[in-house]
Amino acid sequence: MVLMKNTLRFCFCLFLILVTVLGLAACDAGKNDGGSTDSAVTTDAVTEDASAAKLVLTRNGAALFRIVYPDGCEQAVFDQVRVLRGALEDATGVTFVSESDYIGWDTVRDPEQYEIIVGRTNYEESETLLQGLKQYDHAVAIRGNKIYLTSYTAEGLFDAVQYFCDTVIAGIVRSEDGSDVFDAFEDRVYHKTYVADGMTLDGNPLSDYVVVYDHEHPMGKEMAQAVVDSVAVASGLVLPIVSDEIPEQACEILVGQTDRAESAAAADVASLAYKALLQSGKVVIGCHNPEPAAAAADAFFVNGLPSDGSVALTTGVSCAGSFLTETEYPMAEGSDLRIVSYNVLAEEYGGENTFARAEGFGALLDVYQPDAVGVQELCDAWQRYVPYHLGEDYKLIGGVRDDGEINFSAIVYNAARYELLASGVEAYSKHEDENCRNIAWAVLYDSERDVKFAFLSTHWDFGEEKKKENLRRVQADEITAKIQLLKTEYQCPVIITGDFNCNDISESYQYFMSINGMKNALVDAESYDNGQGERSIDFVMITSEDGVFKRYGKLSANGLDTLSDHRAVLTDIDLVP
Repeated sequence: MVLMKNTLRFCFCLFLILVTVLGLAACDAGKNDGGSTDSAVTTDAVTEDASAAKLVLTRNGAALFRIVYPDGCEQAVFDQVRVLRGALEDATGVTFVSESDYIGWDTVRDPEQYEIIVGRTNYEESETLLQGLKQYDHAVAIRGNKIYLTSYTAEGLFDAVQYFCDTVIAGIVRSEDGSDVFDAFEDRVYHKTYVADGMTLDGNPLSDYVVVYDHEHPMGKEMAQAVVDSVAVASGLVLPIVSDEIPEQACEILVGQTDRAESAAAADVASLAYKALLQSGKVVIGCHNPEPAAAAADAFFVNGLPSDGSVALTTGVSCAGSFLTETEYPMAEGSDLRIVSYNVLAEEYGGENTFARAEGFGALLDVYQPDAVGVQELCDAWQRYVPYHLGEDYKLIGGVRDDGEINFSAIVYNAARYELLASGVEAYSKHEDENCRNIAWAVLYDSERDVKFAFLSTHWDFGEEKKKENLRRVQADEITAKIQLLKTEYQCPVIITGDFNCNDISESYQYFMSINGMKNALVDAESYDNGQGERSIDFVMITSEDGVFKRYGKLSANGLDTLSDHRAVLTDIDLVP
């Protein structure tokens, strides 16, 4: 009996030893898949077939893995999570859960949880894998019970997800027990080819540089970011952004008119133009908003590279360009005054931010050189950006509406030529909406030519003619009274510009013309560049006895046709002595 018990104990111990040895052998087989040990799965709980290193995705109709993404990630990253989840569910017919990496005070992260971790998460291994990658590179790797797909950018992550879907998910098979499995894989670390990889500037590695912006410019930091993005595409390097308020450094990329002496080399850049040059180890970029800043960086770091493929640039390398399509527009023969009326449209239009459209407005001044511009819908954003595009010659006259808001009609005039004798902004006594309904006015005098004129910019109420006719009559009466007052007080021609929100065949317009004694360039010009015969609600008028319209035209060059939902109206005038 004792012998039988001892025999049973011996057999049982032998069985335990055999099970242990087999278990260890299975673990070793899972670790050694013929590739890098860093990329192997080390937990046999997800190993279906140790000899072939098969990883189990689903078992008994349920997903073993969940998908994790960065909390608060941009939409492009979340879109890739959806692509990945959809591909997994299509391949397995099983629902996969996705959630963010958010960690709260009561969050407990289970280290044994099987996870597919997408993007630049707060998992330590996410950052470890990013070390050694450049901006658009990506990595796909297995670490224990975690699968990582990561990149610095949404573009790189797109490539990582596509690789995983095309090579890993596409290889999923259904095992005999109904589980979905796929092959373990080695790390995939993809290094993109960059045209400016390893670039030196006057012997300095590009990686040593910082991008410096003008801290006084309202778009200074955004311009610097545009340069950083372009450099990243060219070299894979994400350079630091700093203000010109910090101490000067040896290796700097200067964007806009910083306080560094070298920025003066690109100070003469016109609106919508750009310039980039290398000077004593510093890259100087002249521009006025982010779009030309990016174009300058693209031209310098990509298109401007020597034809032999060299990326060792030295002092004197430069490039320049412009978005201008028209750079000169002479006045009509016999004219001595150029006037523009322009509703620039508040806030955004066509997806273009106001800062970009403001530079387009600056190009209008550069190319057409008007004496005065009547502006409508000059909102707060326009007020912040327009002054940076007026140059040294032009000044802005504006004001606050009677309701305290700052969407109003305004005047831009050539202060280098004209002295401002008087000005003001007056609200209409009646208006039904909160848009700008006011009269901006100025009296301008050119002593060299002994030319004086009063100038007005206005904006009437918007709406169907029959509904707004009575209201517009009030506004017509009030601006007519202002015209007569300025004519009498200053004994000079009076020119009005504006968005009247009614066309030249409307009853409101007909009433206005019957009481004001003015001529309209739309119908009274001697020549037309374009716009003749068109219905319009934007007008330029002059007191009848004081001038002749030599030219009328609606402007479209240099992006003016996409700057606003209105086209700028230009007139050249011969003032009657």
